[in-house]
Amino acid sequence: MRLGLHVAVVLVFAVAAAITVLGLLWLMLGAPRVQGSGPLKPGDTHDAIKIALAVVAGVGGVVALVVAYRRQHLNEAADAREYEKVLVERFGAAAEQLGAAQPAVRMAGAYAMARLADEWLQERQMCIDVLCGYLRMPHAPDPPIDDQALVPWQREREVRVTILGLIGAHLRDGAPASWQGYDLDFTGAVLDEADFRRARFTGDDIIFVKALFVGHGRDQVVFDDVDFAEGTCVYFRLAEFRSGSLRFNRVTFSGGWVTFDHARFTGAQVNFRDAAFTAGEVPFEGAEFSGGSVDFTGATFTGSTVNFGEHHLPSVYTTVPPALFNGGTVDFSQVADFTHPPQFGLQVMPPGLRLPPDTNISDLP
Repeated sequence: MRLGLHVAVVLVFAVAAAITVLGLLWLMLGAPRVQGSGPLKPGDTHDAIKIALAVVAGVGGVVALVVAYRRQHLNEAADAREYEKVLVERFGAAAEQLGAAQPAVRMAGAYAMARLADEWLQERQMCIDVLCGYLRMPHAPDPPIDDQALVPWQREREVRVTILGLIGAHLRDGAPASWQGYDLDFTGAVLDEADFRRARFTGDDIIFVKALFVGHGRDQVVFDDVDFAEGTCVYFRLAEFRSGSLRFNRVTFSGGWVTFDHARFTGAQVNFRDAAFTAGEVPFEGAEFSGGSVDFTGATFTGSTVNFGEHHLPSVYTTVPPALFNGGTVDFSQVADFTHPPQFGLQVMPPGLRLPPDTNISDLP
């Protein structure tokens, strides 16, 4: 509503109130005297004038308050527009830094974009998308042999590790600005070192589709003590676990949907040690194990379904093809608790059992 209209409405109500008050004063002070014992006394007229002036002053005060409120509102709106303009400019500057040739500038841009995401709630998802988009850009998974090319590769890797560290820190409880509940898209990203321990994935899509997990030396991707809560969908579909280690130790699957369907385990060590599968589903349909190992030591299955195609833990369905084991190791030797016993030929394998090529789990004796 425009300021002039505000003032006009207030004046109308104020004049109406003043007329009403003066009318009441007339009835109380004037009319009884006319009909009664005599004319008004000078003191009565003086009191009526003081009351009328007080009413007029009150009307002026109301108008002044309305004008001041509207002025403050307009100033706040102008400040908000100016602040929004500053945020847009900061976004452009951070994005430009992320595209710089110098790795130190790119790293500074990552911190600037993360700081902006903390402050710009309305566009937080956009800032997160930019950081994830950087990780989706092509990057050689293995260090080059040429020493001259190795240095820029290592520097680029440090930028990516920094971005993953910023994302992981914002997913933990107690983070100054939480990014829990926002989408994360790592489609096709190369991940060789990331710390997601104690993160909480709550309510949105976390996408690792076609991601490549590689580890160099002691580097690894860690999901230890993570809670995949109800409503969360985490996609490792078509991902490849080539080398290094991927840890899901003490992870709680408490209602989310975490899929490894058609993933390729070609050399990495994937651990689900002491994981608690209490609800939801973890499908491995069509997954291929051709190297490395998957370790479920100490895991408990008390309500969730871990699905290897035709063979599920603890339930069994027959609508999809079984997972293919052609030389890898899948260790169920120390699984702690099956609420329902395995069915339809699913075997609990001894430690370190290596299956011959093209062996299906249903073909085991």
